Amino acid sequence: MNAAVIAQTPLVAAFALLLVLGASPKDRAPLASALVAVFGLLASAALVWLRLEPGDTFFGGAYLVTGVGKALAVLCLGLTAAAVALGHGYLEKVRARATDWRIVVLALAMGLLSLCLAGDLATLFIAFELISIPSYVLCGFSLRDPRANEAGIKYLLLGAVGSVLFLLGLGFLYGATGEIALPAIAEKLAEANAGTLAVAKLALGFVLAALFFKTAVAPFHLWLADVYQGSSFAALSVVASPVKVAVFGLLFTLLHGPFASLEETWKPALYACAAASAVIGNVQALAQKQLRRLFAYSAVVNGAFILLTVAARSPQAFLFYVSAYGLMGLGLWAAFMALGTPHADVDELDDLRGLSGRHPLAALGLSVIVLSYAGLPLTAGFTAKFAAVVASVRDAGSGSLALTVVIVALVASVASFAYYFQILRHLWLVPLPEGSQALARHMRPNQLVVFALVVGLLLTLSFLLPLPALFG
Repeated sequence: MNAAVIAQTPLVAAFALLLVLGASPKDRAPLASALVAVFGLLASAALVWLRLEPGDTFFGGAYLVTGVGKALAVLCLGLTAAAVALGHGYLEKVRARATDWRIVVLALAMGLLSLCLAGDLATLFIAFELISIPSYVLCGFSLRDPRANEAGIKYLLLGAVGSVLFLLGLGFLYGATGEIALPAIAEKLAEANAGTLAVAKLALGFVLAALFFKTAVAPFHLWLADVYQGSSFAALSVVASPVKVAVFGLLFTLLHGPFASLEETWKPALYACAAASAVIGNVQALAQKQLRRLFAYSAVVNGAFILLTVAARSPQAFLFYVSAYGLMGLGLWAAFMALGTPHADVDELDDLRGLSGRHPLAALGLSVIVLSYAGLPLTAGFTAKFAAVVASVRDAGSGSLALTVVIVALVASVASFAYYFQILRHLWLVPLPEGSQALARHMRPNQLVVFALVVGLLLTLSFLLPLPALFG
């Protein structure tokens, strides 16, 4: 049997089984649906890792396995499985049918897998839509919450613009080359004449605009804070971690595959957006008191460093950064899901006051995650940023432009300590007012396992891989 079919079989089987479980008018088996979804995701991730090899093609070239794509597929499926595990119990608080929510997540996971392994333009667009539409649904899933409704509609309307831009870019790319297979497009553009290259550059512009929007790098990030603010933490654990990692992976694949011969065109665009993201993201984050909005702008800043790894043509630094970024996001949403009351989420910085007194271990774990976001030494966040900077400096073809952007990103990263310190200050130094109660409660076992695993990885991931491999 086709290895790609085997790898997807557990995921499709889990999806089909959840459709049966979800047919009941009442959500009678939320734990069973969670276990089915997690098993399907992890089994598919394991089969991708064990059965697929770089260079394999399937379905007439619709799937093309690359080293980066294979690693991203495993990472995205693993992050999605952890997000499903986190959502068990929390979904009751936001009044969402757990089985229906997991059906949407598994549909999205099929898109993630296809996006990471796509080998032609048709598969790319179908996979792009297969992650986009479920993302809109997840953000607006809490129908009784007006903020979630607003977030879902806003994401849908603006996301449709991104999809149109992406389709236009793929259409112009096909028109310029007459090919849909990514390797064939790369060969055609490497030998193209001036007229063909002009059309290809137009296609590149549309594709970059679409992917910059989807990854929310500046100046395409204006929608992000509003969508974060209205979405549940369960939705953000999917949309802000595996989905974002997969789209950054698509950007890496396209720029170093079909558009590799246009490097002189796309590299300045990446550096410009990286510099803008580092500066604008930090400036806007400094003014935030709401946690979702603060970390929305923090995501913009992290996007700057990911763009540096893409521009530097370093798959090792890129994979390390998106792995660390995905884990940081997962741990953050796990902590926020566990905090709060059965009727209210943690929303403001002030909601973190007193956590260290009531739950010192939870405060310590959350502090590790925040310090990793800040890039403090001995955390995975520091190693990831260090790898991005070294890869950019070693990219000799970029000259002074790369060095300038690296300096801007580093200065902005230092400035980010101001708002990350505010979180730590509220955790450890700001006491609760007399007579009030902290929102923190005990973590559920599923949340505790994921939270502890993420914190441990953020502390040890830097030392699990040989440092020279990060800069290759």
